Amino acid sequence: MKKNYLQQMVDAGYAIQNIDDFHKIALPFLGEKFFPDKDLKILDIGAGSGHSLIPLKSAGWKNLWALDLDDFNKNMFQNNGINFVKVDLELDKASFNDNFFDVILSFHVIEHIKNLDNYLNEIGRVLKKDGIFILVTPDWRKQYKTFWRDHTHVHPYDKESVERALKCYGFNPVFIKRFGVLRGVGRLGIWKIFKPFIFTGIDLIAVSKKIIYKNAKI
Repeated sequence: MKKNYLQQMVDAGYAIQNIDDFHKIALPFLGEKFFPDKDLKILDIGAGSGHSLIPLKSAGWKNLWALDLDDFNKNMFQNNGINFVKVDLELDKASFNDNFFDVILSFHVIEHIKNLDNYLNEIGRVLKKDGIFILVTPDWRKQYKTFWRDHTHVHPYDKESVERALKCYGFNPVFIKRFGVLRGVGRLGIWKIFKPFIFTGIDLIAVSKKIIYKNAKI
């Protein structure tokens, strides 16, 4: 089903050649704000069509890994100088050593995960102490009318539930905000000049530091 889902996303225009201005601007802005060293090792879990990693690569970040449970976009990533690993992080362990990555991204993944144990425990295992974990998910309070239109969604989150989950698995949330741009702001393009406007949308972004690897079960 996942491979078909990725194919559908590509057919709908969610592909490398169609990466929009928001991702091209927002991802380097997040990088400069939270992980400015461009030699850091960065992993993107649920890397999809590269909407996070391709803008980071273009902006100068060098050590990038894409992880997904299907190799549908493997060649695309490798052709762009990005490492690719296939693993289902809801069920399996990744091949990385403990404390390997400085930064882990996971955009629009957690809402697809039925059991958080392996997903968040593996992130905690492979992330260095004080490493940065950034996740993005739909804000249930803003998207409750549309959330279930995606049949692969299994769990909604709001600010409080994201914060609780992260703390249970050994992360310290240091920044939780709305993410994306409101429709009117987006049309005006103000956010392209005043980039903090990327924190006005209907998604949530949570930036956390790893405190301790708990190997928790909830």
